[in-house]
Amino acid sequence: MKLQTFDEKTYSLDIMYHMGTYENSIHFIFDHESKSCAIIDPAWHADFYIEYANNKGYKITDIWLTHWHGDHTNATDEIAEKTGAKITVGINELPYLDIEHDMITVNDGDSVTLGNTTARIINTPGHTAGGICYLLDGHIIAGDTLFVYGAGHCTMPGGNVREFYHSMQKLKKVDDDTMLHCGHDYGCKINTTMGEQKAGNAYLLLDNEEDFVRFVDGMSQGLVAYPTEALSLKEVQAML
Repeated sequence: MKLQTFDEKTYSLDIMYHMGTYENSIHFIFDHESKSCAIIDPAWHADFYIEYANNKGYKITDIWLTHWHGDHTNATDEIAEKTGAKITVGINELPYLDIEHDMITVNDGDSVTLGNTTARIINTPGHTAGGICYLLDGHIIAGDTLFVYGAGHCTMPGGNVREFYHSMQKLKKVDDDTMLHCGHDYGCKINTTMGEQKAGNAYLLLDNEEDFVRFVDGMSQGLVAYPTEALSLKEVQAML
């Protein structure tokens, strides 16, 4: 496991990398004043996450989910049962989630609050039908919607390549200096900004929907290599 901490005005963001079977990245938002914690996409190690937050002097009060896939949700019910944490999900993800506890739904442009810390919801369907990103002050937590110089696939139930294209157009509007945090460490480095991704991530470089569809479909068919480093638009177009 690798651990990083980012300290901001109202909160700290802790990230545990390479957790569980699929080496997930687990994100903790610690609100300084309320001593409450939101854990994002908890999977694999419920007791360990609860103990980690408690040892820092915080209580997990919220679970924020980016999408329904089991490797991002399989500790949700256990944590909710043991802490009473509220579960927040994108409204369009409800039909796909296998969660026993009650869930609070959010939609594009809504905000979620944790003490004095606020995150804005960006609907980013494509990898799943109701995937969302959490945009905080200085950071965006994207789940599997966007990786470092890559992105999630669109091959499981609810996935849609054309919707994914339009989600990428929305993410291009995020400030360049915002740090991107992903559901897995699949790229050539861990730390990156949205500005770096706009300049070198194939999914963000392609501004023609048909080219984007050919690129993503080609990848799922094994005709296009999955990118892990920065590319130019010319290099991406040559792969089509």
